[in-house]
Amino acid sequence: MEPKWYTYFNYGSITFVAVLLVLILTNSVPKEYYIPLLVIAIIIFILRIIFRVIIIKKIRERE
Repeated sequence: MEPKWYTYFNYGSITFVAVLLVLILTNSVPKEYYIPLLVIAIIIFILRIIFRVIIIKKIRERE
């Protein structure tokens, strides 16, 4: 079973990246901010992968 904080982080990060995508696609932010927003989205994606690996290792250690 996954920790509750990971579930919140997982769904929250998906929602945050979706909001960034909508902002970019609707041209709601200036074009100068596209690259920084994409970098933030990539960092969040990498953090999700790292946290997922950590959670999988902890679950396997319990078994």
